[in-house]
Amino acid sequence: MRYEVDAAGHRVRIEATPDGRMLVDDRVIAYDAREVVPGRHWSIVVEGRAHEVVLLGGDPPRMRIDGEEAVVVASDERTAAARRDRGLEGGGRHEIRAPMPGLLKAVHVKEGDVVDRNGPLATLEAMKMENELRAPARVKVQRVAAAAGTKVESGALIAVLMDEPA
Repeated sequence: MRYEVDAAGHRVRIEATPDGRMLVDDRVIAYDAREVVPGRHWSIVVEGRAHEVVLLGGDPPRMRIDGEEAVVVASDERTAAARRDRGLEGGGRHEIRAPMPGLLKAVHVKEGDVVDRNGPLATLEAMKMENELRAPARVKVQRVAAAAGTKVESGALIAVLMDEPA
C-alpha cells in the first residue's frame, strides 16, 4: 500500500515493503523499525541513522520525532485521492473522520455548539488507546454523524464543522 504523508508541512509519498525497504518519492531507502511500546513508541533506523518516534495522539495526529514535536498526517492512496477529488481543503468546512477503526467512546459536542481550536470533539478508542479528535479551528458544529458507543471504520464521518469567526 502506498501512503501520502504530510509531516510538519513536508509532503512525501511512501511505499513500505516487508523486506526492510521503502520507496520514498521514487527513492529506495533501507529501514528497520522496532516497536518499543506497542502502538505508541518506535525505534526506527533509516539508512543507518536511528530515530525515536512517539505517538502523542490528537487530531491531527501529533508525534515526537527525535525530541521534536510535529503534526504527521498519513493517508493511504485511496483516501488521499478521494480528498483531492472532493476538494475538502479550505472553504471553511471541515469533515472530522475516524483516523482508524475503533470504538467511539464519547462525543463531547452537539449540533450548534461552538468549539475553540483544539477543543475536544470526540474520543475514539483504537488498539487499546484513546485518541481525542480535536477541532482544527474555531468552529460551529453543523452535524454530529456518529453516537458514543458506536464502532466506526477508518474514514467514517464523525462530525461536520464550519469555521466560526472569533
